[in-house]
Amino acid sequence: MSRDRRILILTIGLALAACAAPAASPTPTAPAPPTPTTAPPPSPSPAAQGTQVTIRNFAFQPAELEVEVGTTVEWVNGEDSIPHTVTSGTPGYPAGAFDSGRLRPGDSFRFTFQQPGTYEYFCSIHTRMRGRIIVKPGSEAAPSDPSAYPSPTPAPSDYGYDY
Repeated sequence: MSRDRRILILTIGLALAACAAPAASPTPTAPAPPTPTTAPPPSPSPAAQGTQVTIRNFAFQPAELEVEVGTTVEWVNGEDSIPHTVTSGTPGYPAGAFDSGRLRPGDSFRFTFQQPGTYEYFCSIHTRMRGRIIVKPGSEAAPSDPSAYPSPTPAPSDYGYDY
């Protein structure tokens, strides 16, 4: 064989040997950081569930709601096409504990009940619309100064609609 041919074969052989050689060990990489997971939100307490009153068909639904002290109730004029109010007391005898003013369709009003008692309320525009919130003492002790909170409305003898 000629010398050039041997060099060519040797070069090809070395090239093939280099391709067949085991690959160098991979450079170690840091493990991927753990994917953060969020815990599911805690379940609301029974007092926090069902604290929304919907104004629908000229009525508060539900008409009566029982909650614990410290609960915020939300009234939503969600389905009637005219304004309503949420006014504490009874027609002719507003109690002054809360008054939403006019709630246009889609508006809402919130009030946090800080004292146990029975709170009657009505719509001052449509006085046949009436409701009641019964506030039970919660698991936390009530503040020592009850004068800081509005007084509940005395329960009337006639609860319901006066059509």
